[in-house]
Amino acid sequence: MSEDEPITLSMAWGIAQDVITRAGAIDVTLNCDTNLFIDPLLLSEASNKDFRECASTAYEGRFNQLIELLAASKSVDDAAWRAAKKKISFHEIGYTHLGYSSGTSGSGFGDKLAGNLISTAKEVVSLGVDNPNLFVALALFEDGVGADRISDMTTNIIVACLARFTASACSDIGVATEKFKIGGVFYDLPPNPIKRSEPILLVPKDVVRDLPVASDWNSVGSAARETEDLRERVNAHIGEIWKAKTRKDKEEVRKNAMRSKASFETFLEVIRNAADESYDVKNDHRGEIYPADLRRGISRAQPLDLHKYSNRKLSLDEVDEVVVAIISQFKDLVENRGLWKEFWDDRQENPRLEKAMQRIFYAVALSYCEANDLDISPESDGGAGPVDFKVSGGARSKVLLELKRSTNPKLVDGYTKQLEAYRASEGTTRAHYVVIDVGGLTPAKMKGLSDARSDLIKAGLEPSEFVIIDGGVQKSASKR
Repeated sequence: MSEDEPITLSMAWGIAQDVITRAGAIDVTLNCDTNLFIDPLLLSEASNKDFRECASTAYEGRFNQLIELLAASKSVDDAAWRAAKKKISFHEIGYTHLGYSSGTSGSGFGDKLAGNLISTAKEVVSLGVDNPNLFVALALFEDGVGADRISDMTTNIIVACLARFTASACSDIGVATEKFKIGGVFYDLPPNPIKRSEPILLVPKDVVRDLPVASDWNSVGSAARETEDLRERVNAHIGEIWKAKTRKDKEEVRKNAMRSKASFETFLEVIRNAADESYDVKNDHRGEIYPADLRRGISRAQPLDLHKYSNRKLSLDEVDEVVVAIISQFKDLVENRGLWKEFWDDRQENPRLEKAMQRIFYAVALSYCEANDLDISPESDGGAGPVDFKVSGGARSKVLLELKRSTNPKLVDGYTKQLEAYRASEGTTRAHYVVIDVGGLTPAKMKGLSDARSDLIKAGLEPSEFVIIDGGVQKSASKR
């Protein structure tokens, strides 16, 4: 296994990925980011009844207390004010392995940020608003409150509920737990398989989003645009909030929302309406969940014999032969053996994002390299930015590979500029440009790629090879 390879819980526990999914949890990655976040607006919709009731009660209880304290406060920094500020001072809990950091300490809510939120919240409470979600809404006004802090805030409040959910899921899965102390309380939790001094907190898959709505102006705007009744009230009380993306715009929305209790409650309703569904972990359009099951099984189900290259330092030509063989096998798997389905959602209507396709190729390549005792490393940074894949047989035997989706607007630039910069920074003459065609591969793009390759040859340079793989939806044999 490559030291740079993502390691999921299912891989570390030696179980099938769908076992964790069936338990209602997310198969997070332990050694790199899983960019999903707990959205507090989804807690009341969780399918797990015990978790839903526990988390909703904890979340609403915490913020009802905050609202009561702020209503009682008569001046800044009086006893009630200080108590409220203490209740909104959160630190990062990294045991969920969600977000942009998998550590156990982070920025959380510092003193200044907590003070700013309390000041604004006091204004809202003074209007007569007593909805616990007002604190999530305030994140749209406050600079420095993003997806990570919203998730940290929620995790702190519902940590006991997450622990109960984790213990129950581990019992179903058959994973042993131990006593771990979080925030002064001991919980029965599984140890982190790659850092056993730390616990794991499993998170229900239906309470996460790729970006919490409180940090996502696009979702708020979409909700306002698509709901006629809300749009009329938004126009009357708040203005066109979906245009608010700059600090100046945020301040305008803040001013309009704070005009009255009715204005702010309309604003809250728009936000609530925007948070209508969780991230689809099954279809995983962004590629946040590493395809561990595919990684484990593809080399057995569809073997590729590369053993003649194993257990020795390879020449540049030999490394290139390995890369060509893997690309050829991948192309065959996609076009002739059904792997194209991994590029699309269940309805086969929308292609997954480029990151998802890159991870699929990477998992397939790693599976074959490991089965044949070869080495492949991902996302090497030689100074010009990350390249998606690099196969190396020694300091002078590097072959780069870049994978793009056909709909990428910079598809030609990726070949003519980006890949050439990578080649220069890595000091290699060999590189391959793989394009997954899921539509949008126009004649102009094809001509751009072909002309660029011809120009390099005319200049006496060795061009990067490019391969087009048909990743489009295929009709079944009976419908062809």
